[in-house]
Amino acid sequence: MADWQEKVNTLIAQVKAWRQKILQTPPERVTGWAFSRALSDELDSFVRAIYALAWERAMAKFGNRYLQGHSEVALLATGGYGRQELSPFSDIDIAFVPLEEDDPFVDALLRECFRLLVTVFMDNTDLKVGYGYRPLADLPSLDSQTQAALLDARFLAGYEPLAQQAQKVLTEQLDVLRFLRDRERERLAAYQRFHASPFVAEPHLKEGAGGLRDGQTALWLLAALHRIPTKGAWRRLKKLLPPDRFHAFRDAYDFLLRVRNWLHLTASRRQEVLLREYHHRIAFDFRDEGRATRDDEEGMVRAFHRRLFEAMSTLHHTLHFVRHFVADATIPLPDGFLCEKGRLTVGEMSPEPPERLLKAFELLQRYDLKPSAALLRWLSENADQAKRAQTSPEAAQSFLSVLTGDGDAPFGKALRLMEQTGVLSAYLPEWGEASVYVPSNAAHRFTVGEHLLSTVTELHRLREAAQRGEFPWVDVWAGVSDETVLFLAAFIHDLGKALSEPDHEEVGIHLARKIGGRLGLPEDRLALLEKLVRRHLILLSTARLRDVFAPETLRFVADEVGEEGLLKMLLLHSFADARSVSEQTFTEVEERMVLDLYFGVLRTLQERAGEESQLATLTRTRARELRRTLREVSDAEIQAFCEAMPPGYLLSTPLRTIAIHCRLVQQVRQRRMPAVEVLTEPDSGFTEVVVCALDDPQPGMLSKIAGALFACDADIRTARVFTLPGEPTLVLDTLWVTADGRPLSDGRARRVQEAILAVLTGAEPLEALLHRNGKPVIVPVQVRSITLRNDLSETHTVIHIVARDRKGLLYRLTREIAALGLDIQTAKIVTWRETAEDAFYVVRKGAGKVPDDLLDSLTRQLWERLG
Repeated sequence: MADWQEKVNTLIAQVKAWRQKILQTPPERVTGWAFSRALSDELDSFVRAIYALAWERAMAKFGNRYLQGHSEVALLATGGYGRQELSPFSDIDIAFVPLEEDDPFVDALLRECFRLLVTVFMDNTDLKVGYGYRPLADLPSLDSQTQAALLDARFLAGYEPLAQQAQKVLTEQLDVLRFLRDRERERLAAYQRFHASPFVAEPHLKEGAGGLRDGQTALWLLAALHRIPTKGAWRRLKKLLPPDRFHAFRDAYDFLLRVRNWLHLTASRRQEVLLREYHHRIAFDFRDEGRATRDDEEGMVRAFHRRLFEAMSTLHHTLHFVRHFVADATIPLPDGFLCEKGRLTVGEMSPEPPERLLKAFELLQRYDLKPSAALLRWLSENADQAKRAQTSPEAAQSFLSVLTGDGDAPFGKALRLMEQTGVLSAYLPEWGEASVYVPSNAAHRFTVGEHLLSTVTELHRLREAAQRGEFPWVDVWAGVSDETVLFLAAFIHDLGKALSEPDHEEVGIHLARKIGGRLGLPEDRLALLEKLVRRHLILLSTARLRDVFAPETLRFVADEVGEEGLLKMLLLHSFADARSVSEQTFTEVEERMVLDLYFGVLRTLQERAGEESQLATLTRTRARELRRTLREVSDAEIQAFCEAMPPGYLLSTPLRTIAIHCRLVQQVRQRRMPAVEVLTEPDSGFTEVVVCALDDPQPGMLSKIAGALFACDADIRTARVFTLPGEPTLVLDTLWVTADGRPLSDGRARRVQEAILAVLTGAEPLEALLHRNGKPVIVPVQVRSITLRNDLSETHTVIHIVARDRKGLLYRLTREIAALGLDIQTAKIVTWRETAEDAFYVVRKGAGKVPDDLLDSLTRQLWERLG
């Protein structure tokens, strides 16, 4: 042990002395490749010594576990170290490649190597070492940046045949087109971050346009195209360029490497930007040998600038030339396909095996390629053959990859093309039937098939919103346990309508299991698919016609959903589904109501699981935000308001709107007079009318508000009603209204505000207001159904009315309900084209729910009053 430690100490001393010598190199004596290769050669000897010491220690501890030909490892220099292009403060990148994983001796050897690399280099010098564990099986799936570094790899120590095998596996299994695209994106991103022109006053010598990375990328592109290591790409570049241009490229590369080496030594750190402050000094150090003095200093600087920018433009233009060469090259792709000048074409015209038809769309999606005319003709002519691939695992993988948008193409391009060529209908005949089925519900603008395509597109947009960090989607999407099943559910959830629309959910469940089984989903994923299809309407239907803040509503949905992950997937599905029905069917108001329900159910599920509710924290956060916004409202009043409102309201309602509501509540409590705000948010399709008033001892307040809006020709699209406890009890009603399908004009908004205040204060009776505006006091309506139920709420009777939509409908309905002595505490209003479906949560003033034995009588009375 003492002898081994002495060897380590000796090696440390040698490395420290060498490092000191390097850092003391006069910058004016530095060269390009020659200096960098000398650095690399010396480091090679140190790394090999470290490997030898690690081997010695591993053999002493685990020698009995070593199996020759099995317990082997190769150490590779990668990146700049592999290219032998190190500058004084470059990182030292090393890859460890085991022949077999989970080998006890190899594990011990690598642990010793890691420890010694850290001890010798990082603990005792300023060098940084980057190391990676790279089993052979992982090489094809590594990110392209790591693969580029491995294309530069050079054998250092260990089992040399393994290094050769690693290069063979990497080059043969490299996804060439993906690698090329990633390198293009990396360069464009670097140009945006640093500079896109070589001609800048303070150039980034490595990453900016014209920097060393341009030259390295040109070589990587050629290496990937020809499936060879980077060192072989130099020969390819020599054949590609005229001799004078190749020599200019090589000289420019060497010159920039020399500038970088000089800059590292001069700055005594890893400095990559040639700042103005260095220009005169480097110009003097790089002056022509015949100029021994500082005479004509300006001329020296100009000469250096000319040489620097010529070198940078040479590297930049060479990369540009190579990019065009590679773009025009024919690149073989899996299953007999080719990429020719950015278009996907088919090399082998046979449709065998039939799963190749699906593979074409996967490749179009993955690489964002355009289809060639030959490919389109081949797909269309052979589309029927796709039915023979229905049980093929390879075809299923391709189809699901397209469905989830796995790749570079904008989502939907490949899926739409699959539909246009007839391949989708042949592969999924259930979708083919639905593609031409027109649903009976007039709210649907599209056929079922088009609706399903749109639903998947909307789901993808929600995923993009989550990736941008938008609230609440970033949190919701994080709870998705299986993206593939979620997208598949979105694509098939309404297929049952083509077979039996009234019970399409039950039929859809059968189809989901059938299609999922054909696609090879295991039982647990099939079960999840069934749940999503079975429950896909629960959030939408509940939010539209139930009180989303009522405890019994939240418990009902929580019982049906069962767990938080499924709730989040259903929320995403609900938004995607509703947004794809038509442009008018899912407004921002309805979105907010679904979110109200989601947050309430989420809290219920978390409380059941014994977890601390995330919503409690978010609610406290909202209260803090309100305190910063509402300087004129006391903290106690803000806290009381937040505690009185449901968490779903606090989380789904914009902060500005909450602040208005809170201020109105305080104003009414102080003045004991009603208050009305009329608000139109930019880009909103609605105007919000917010009314806060003392609770009326007699039923009919909502009817008065609806009547005033009717008098002003404002159409009520939906409403939300809250009763706030306290002294005095207040009502806070929000009604979303339009006029001729658009938000209210400023003039009409003023008239609405004045009319509501006049009616609520008694300044003008509602009947007089209606007569003055030429409106009937009794609005004729066409009612289709009326039901009164006590089983939907523990505290309210629910009146459900379906009627033909018309102006003044809500006023008439609420007027007759109030005339029966019923107080409306929540109103849910849904309009589908010419049909209005309304639910009213009512109580008898001071007496609670309507007794069960009076339900039939009140139903008849309501029919009579509305008849």
